[in-house]
Amino acid sequence: MIKSINTLISVLVILFTTFSNMNAQEKSLVPHEKYQSFQQKFGSIPASDKNDIHKIKSRMLQGIYRNTKIEGVYCNYLTDSSCFINFMRNEKLQHDAEKELKEIIARDRLTDEKRLCNNLLSSQPLAFNLFLPLRWDNYQIATETFKKLQPDLNIKNITDIKLEFVPGDNEEKRLIATDKSCFDVFVEYITLSGQKSCIGIEVKYTEPFSNTDFNKAPADKRQRYIDAISDYSEQFYSEFTQKYLSVKFNQLFRNQLISEEVKRKTDYEYCFQIVLFSSNDTKCIEAVNEFSSMLKIEKSFQTLTIEDFIKAIIECDKKSEISKLYQEIYSRYCDYEKLKEYLQD
Repeated sequence: MIKSINTLISVLVILFTTFSNMNAQEKSLVPHEKYQSFQQKFGSIPASDKNDIHKIKSRMLQGIYRNTKIEGVYCNYLTDSSCFINFMRNEKLQHDAEKELKEIIARDRLTDEKRLCNNLLSSQPLAFNLFLPLRWDNYQIATETFKKLQPDLNIKNITDIKLEFVPGDNEEKRLIATDKSCFDVFVEYITLSGQKSCIGIEVKYTEPFSNTDFNKAPADKRQRYIDAISDYSEQFYSEFTQKYLSVKFNQLFRNQLISEEVKRKTDYEYCFQIVLFSSNDTKCIEAVNEFSSMLKIEKSFQTLTIEDFIKAIIECDKKSEISKLYQEIYSRYCDYEKLKEYLQD
């Protein structure tokens, strides 16, 4: 009886929260003045997107993937909190994602569950969708894909993939001390010469990099990064300190700093940063290209487009369960051809 009452209360809370979120968004929803034929069919594009064509096109793709217009809700949002739609309407992927989320929460790597489940445009579900299925065949396709796209890493085989993780998270005392963040995706592998190494991946979709200017951070926090730049002088230039801490670069810098600390404090021989982004994201491309020129160690920072990554996975075995799923993922995130008729009005 008590269990039934608790279940009923939980359902009522979910319904109330969903209704409240819909009402809040409906009150603030201001549709874009362009793209009327799309909006009439799939839902509103916010006026705040203005002329950000990358974000507009990405939002359109998510609206088409959602495939149902919800009145008063932008085309990239869901009112169903089950996460099923955001995880490619795939039960196996959803099961793995729920398990991964519990592990992330257990190691105090909080994830915004609302964005994860309800926002089709978020990079969080994108990371789950792109990387969790690569575990299903004991990392064989993952290994083949990374060997093809990142030959400089000398990968023999990939041995683990985790989300929202940095080495040392499982220790009682945090191992990485220069920054409190973590990698969106952590990939562990063995090199051709038998050395254990890793990759920290930053996944970008439409969100900007961190909007915090660490040049204006409290003195102790700012000094911690200044000291780290000096301590890891084999990688960083002191003359770029202000740039490293700026809004444009601090997220890339802090990820790279974690990579350097992982190499020094763990048994990983190498630790590389890869930024994974859309080929249409011109702002991200500009930032990563400039940041790459601000590092000393050659090839320690690498880039990869979402399109190339998914295509490489599909090419591994077009008939496999994994490749078929990635064909659906490509259609959802990268098939801009289907937008031509909607971009003209």
